[in-house]
Amino acid sequence: MMDILLFPPVAFVISLVFVMALSGLLSPLSTKAARVPGSAKHKAYGCGEEVSSEKAIPDYQGFFPFAIFFTLLHVAGLMLATWSFNPLSAGIELVAGYIAAVVVILAILFVG
Repeated sequence: MMDILLFPPVAFVISLVFVMALSGLLSPLSTKAARVPGSAKHKAYGCGEEVSSEKAIPDYQGFFPFAIFFTLLHVAGLMLATWSFNPLSAGIELVAGYIAAVVVILAILFVG
């Protein structure tokens, strides 16, 4: 019988019922919001946050080279680390070709 309580859906439902009951019992203790007509709190956006009229335009020009650099180095490190267990299984030409491709791509990113 006690094993059924450890079954994830049953444990979730028990936790959900417990939290709902606790919330219902403690809700009379919470403070009530004061209704002030015309205040920013009752505007349609962002719980009273003042919205500026100018739009933000994100710029990802510096992000993509860094993201590709990060990905390449981590994938290269992972492949070189796994090839170090048995480098001749994939062929030394493949390892050298991969290292050369990583070097060329990094040179294109940072030189060109």
